[in-house]
Amino acid sequence: MRKDMETLGYIEVTGLSTALVVADKMLKTAAVELSALENTKGGGWITVVIKGDVAAVSVAIEIGKEAVGDAFVSSAVLANPAPGIDGLSQGDLFTTPQPDPDPDPTPAAAPVTDAAEPSVTSTAPQVEVIQPKTVAHQADDAAVKKPQATCNLCGDPACPRKLGEPRKKCIHYRELFNQDHKK
Repeated sequence: MRKDMETLGYIEVTGLSTALVVADKMLKTAAVELSALENTKGGGWITVVIKGDVAAVSVAIEIGKEAVGDAFVSSAVLANPAPGIDGLSQGDLFTTPQPDPDPDPTPAAAPVTDAAEPSVTSTAPQVEVIQPKTVAHQADDAAVKKPQATCNLCGDPACPRKLGEPRKKCIHYRELFNQDHKK
């Protein structure tokens, strides 16, 4: 089979486990090669990409549609795709990025030292110096740690009511209710 005459088949399904089942069924049914499993953006859809000849890819895609039922989203068979189409995929779901090779393969030259002088290296741990807080800093910290009010009715930080909860949970509800209804 010539590389340029290869057919691409795409089937998109909901969920990774469904994609694995589809890939397994297609690979066992027809003489196709699994090219990639791609995670699409949003919806939990996974695209299974296969390669092979036109007949094998078409049969494999049809078997895949039948195997997944309601989890099927879409499919496409590209017979004799244009050059570069197979490179448009977003990437393989199961591959991990390979580390970049060292850009400078030449080893760095070792520093020249005099053999008569022994080299001394320090192994002392680094010590972080912590300054004691002044009274002004402690007052700033206390102001920052002031409890936040969660009740939008009374604004009291001691009130257990949170925004959106019934007004009756507010510890100041009766006072606020009487003020509103005195008029």
